[in-house]
Amino acid sequence: MKEYKIINVNNINDDIDILYKKLLDNKEQFIFISYENHKYVLTKEKSLIPIEDEKKFLNIFKDDIFYKSIIKKDMIKINKQDLYLYKYYINKFKKELTKKRYDNKYYFGCVAVKTNNGFITTIRGKQDLNDYTLIENVNHEKHTIDVISKKATLNAPLLDILFNNNKVKTIVHLHEFDNNLPFYDYAFPGTQKDSIRDNRTSFNIKYHGVIYLFDKNGNIL
Repeated sequence: MKEYKIINVNNINDDIDILYKKLLDNKEQFIFISYENHKYVLTKEKSLIPIEDEKKFLNIFKDDIFYKSIIKKDMIKINKQDLYLYKYYINKFKKELTKKRYDNKYYFGCVAVKTNNGFITTIRGKQDLNDYTLIENVNHEKHTIDVISKKATLNAPLLDILFNNNKVKTIVHLHEFDNNLPFYDYAFPGTQKDSIRDNRTSFNIKYHGVIYLFDKNGNIL
């Protein structure tokens, strides 16, 4: 396990922007920050999570399991109607998906549509919302993701669990919150802990964003 140091911050706005760029460039999961005698974790969602003890946080982090992507080059035919539906939701939420750009490069959030051979979703580190990939299977025992062509959004394991609700046809994740929905504790995207969620209704993840579940008629569950 690599050693994490606490970085003292003087200007919460300017310094966070600099540290966030460093976090993305170095492909870190998080950075520990101290500001006005309070400790925080800066995440890849550019959220500041208050913590009391960095060692305790590290132990929780070490206890979690990240999923591994297995990229296949198979040519898989995607149902045209499902692909149309995916593009419809991308366009419907384009304003929300693009209003925050991270490091002047990446869009965060995702859209996913269940199809007959898995689910269509946005790619990892997306700079173009026209890109998509197909998740063929997620193995929650081996913590692997079978994906066609390109790595999928880090949220892929969670999406797979949510699609186990047969009423769910489409999922939209935005980096904003809906106070009319329940809030669940933060966990790092792409981990086992982040995948353990109630899939019966839409919800928020603290310090991360909202997860909207839509049925086949476009109604929010």
